[in-house]
Amino acid sequence: MVTPMDQVTGAPALPDAGARAGTGAAPEPRAGAGRSAGAGQSAGAGLRIEDVVVTYPAAGRRRGEETVTAVDHVSLTIAPGEVVALLGPSGCGKSSLLRAVAGLEPVAGGRVLWDGADVGSVPVHLRGFGLMFQDGQLFAHRSVGGNVEYGLRMHRVPKATRRARVAELLDVVGLPGSEDRSVATMSGGERQRVALARALAPQPQLLLLDEPLSALDRALRERLADDLRAALVATGTTALFVTHDHDEAFTVADRVAVMSGGRLLQVDEPSRLWAAPASREVAEFLGYQAFIPAGEGWLAVGPQGLVASERGVDGAAGVAVPGTATPDASSTVGAEASSEVGVGPFVGTVVSSTFRRGYTEVVVDVDLGAGVQRCAAVAHGPAGWPVGAPVTLTVADSATVVVP
Repeated sequence: MVTPMDQVTGAPALPDAGARAGTGAAPEPRAGAGRSAGAGQSAGAGLRIEDVVVTYPAAGRRRGEETVTAVDHVSLTIAPGEVVALLGPSGCGKSSLLRAVAGLEPVAGGRVLWDGADVGSVPVHLRGFGLMFQDGQLFAHRSVGGNVEYGLRMHRVPKATRRARVAELLDVVGLPGSEDRSVATMSGGERQRVALARALAPQPQLLLLDEPLSALDRALRERLADDLRAALVATGTTALFVTHDHDEAFTVADRVAVMSGGRLLQVDEPSRLWAAPASREVAEFLGYQAFIPAGEGWLAVGPQGLVASERGVDGAAGVAVPGTATPDASSTVGAEASSEVGVGPFVGTVVSSTFRRGYTEVVVDVDLGAGVQRCAAVAHGPAGWPVGAPVTLTVADSATVVVP
């Protein structure tokens, strides 16, 4: 059973706004982030996760006989006022790590520290952390205002202060004047805004968000990701945000931590993470979908980086054309990569094609120099190529990076 956010938020008394500036050795915020000292932060060292291990009993075994490792020696630091996203596929351990930070899962190894103090023995409700889940967990019998102020009532905040705080946060999340509305009449997106306001109301030292937008449709998720980012920035909230959605992570977070198999693969600002994946595994997860041998590494080709056409090329379908020296070959790939390996054009075999808005996505089988890969290429306009037809593939320079 998931513990409601209000039962695990042990919030401090509300300080004056001028006393809540976050300081410390925080990394520089990404360009345009607008991160500044805000309403929820005090000076301190922030969150430090040191070599944390989380295990569970293996399925089908008696408890204690065998375990599986969900989080495998993970270390991560979050500075005051910083938002970090844990990004990874289902089952990678990101939610287990978040629950270990909250105190909802026991730590089998390592430490969780807040402002330099080990919180491993601190009960969940006394850690001063807030939680927000994908279903919001609102009280259906309470109004919007009643939901948002609930944590404040538990901490005996004066009524006038509660009202002012509720009004302030409803404005922050884009629901001004909705204190008296019934949550039962609200859309899913509106309910999640209320849940966010409720999580922020007691000014938690750290806000933990576990897939808070995953139950919403794509268009609404995109809008609320922007709003979530704005709310966290406006309140200066330190946050750990779990998601499997790349766009959400890149929109909401100052830094993104990519997880796989319980391990932390890379942590960086969104733009740098995309521009310089630390490995092929990271690049594949981020969406680079074609890999061409380049010296001791790979030339990774991003989405829409392979361009398909019917232009004739010597060579059999599905086989890389060696030693091509067309006049425009050097302009189709990065200089670093082209100096290490002759790249394209290649001939691929059509597996399927789908017309999108203004272009055709063509799934092809192609040998890029290290065996046949199945990749997605783009063709401008409609292209009704039959299955099995050979197509020429060129590589767009702007969509490539070199990875180890």
